[in-house]
Amino acid sequence: MTLRTLITRSLRFHWRGHLGVLLGAAVGSAALIGALVVGDSVRLSLRELALQRLGWVDAAMTPHDRIFRWD
Repeated sequence: MTLRTLITRSLRFHWRGHLGVLLGAAVGSAALIGALVVGDSVRLSLRELALQRLGWVDAAMTPHDRIFRWD
């Protein structure tokens, strides 16, 4: 029995298990990709909402223009 024959017979005998692993990997990767896409979409929409609420305000107080002194 050659190595090629052994591999072929093994694949033919265990095809259901290999198919299950392949389908499981496909479903798992689809779920992860979907979660990443939804997460990016939610982050972008929340950022846009926050910027719309701020309006024209860019900075409330700049750190180098303090009115009060420490003492």
